Amino acid sequence: MLAVGIFIVLPYFISSLFESFIRNRSLMAIIEGVIRIALFLLYVWGISAMKDIRRLYQYHGAEHKCINCIEKGRPLTVHNVMRSSRLHKRCGTSFIFFVMLVFFIQVDNVAEKVILRILLMPVVAGISYEIIRLAGRTDNVFIKILSAPGMWIQRMTTREPDESMAEVAIASVEAVFDW
Repeated sequence: MLAVGIFIVLPYFISSLFESFIRNRSLMAIIEGVIRIALFLLYVWGISAMKDIRRLYQYHGAEHKCINCIEKGRPLTVHNVMRSSRLHKRCGTSFIFFVMLVFFIQVDNVAEKVILRILLMPVVAGISYEIIRLAGRTDNVFIKILSAPGMWIQRMTTREPDESMAEVAIASVEAVFDW
């Protein structure tokens, strides 16, 4: 519920401070989206200063490296995993970015707007999921451009792991995958 307040309600109320200066609803929706993304980036950056979160981001990088290693057709060894990229097109970070980007609901009543946004969250999540699925299947230039911000954010949410973290990620992937 706190996330709904911070990333859905708060951006709306901050952007509403500009309503007396800006009468264009579409521009207001863009401003609100920019505020939402800025809050998300501040949140990700802020928690990355925490020692435990930095370590979590290293494990996140190890997980991506394993998946990239498998998708390149390489055997899942520490050596191969460590030389793989820590960024991945279908990352949950990219998914969250798309969820925040897709949210442009135009209703005059504040309560209706908030309630509609909460109720439409599954639809927005579904659209976002399809975008990252498509990003994983294609090298289309438009999709690469659309995916770029999520990939940039992953530079904050993933860190280079050490070899012991790669070993843990390999064991986790092997436990999940039905080879």
